[in-house]
Amino acid sequence: MSRRGGTRTIRTGAVLSGAVLLCLAAGSLAGCTYEDDDGGRPPATPTSAVTPRPGRTIPAGPPPDVLAAQQRNEAALEGLLAGATGPVVLADSGPADGNGVGFQKAGRVRTAGDYQVTAACVGVDASQVIIFQDQTPTGPTSIVVDCTAPVSRTVSLLPGYIRVGLTRKNPTGPWTGALAGIRITGP
Repeated sequence: MSRRGGTRTIRTGAVLSGAVLLCLAAGSLAGCTYEDDDGGRPPATPTSAVTPRPGRTIPAGPPPDVLAAQQRNEAALEGLLAGATGPVVLADSGPADGNGVGFQKAGRVRTAGDYQVTAACVGVDASQVIIFQDQTPTGPTSIVVDCTAPVSRTVSLLPGYIRVGLTRKNPTGPWTGALAGIRITGP
């Protein structure tokens, strides 16, 4: 004995499962390919319809006079930072103006103590160097450098990582070969 609608449910289920099997069979046939006279290759496109990709452009380097100024400034900056004595914990330099202005470098302080920070710049009137150490409760130390002479300051550092960076004064102006640098020496 079947209840009302019981037979109909079974017939509907059979029809649905048959439809699913038909869809699966049709889907598997759709994945089949047939070769015709051209060996199954897609039709060739005319050469005039293909547009080539634009070539990659490499920006031109700085002009020779800027490169010459940079070389002179590197020698002058090295001379200014050479006054820092003791074992070097961290040293870096980079452009002080132009599009690529600034630098960032990280190092590690092994022992707590007073460290000598020497900063200098050549080719600009001033720059600013910032020293970051996560453990210090006072926050970052900022050193503004008047480029007429190197600036030296004693900074107390704790063991751990330290980061220094040159802030961006004029990132949109032209690069003239100006440089700034920092050297941290330890006890």
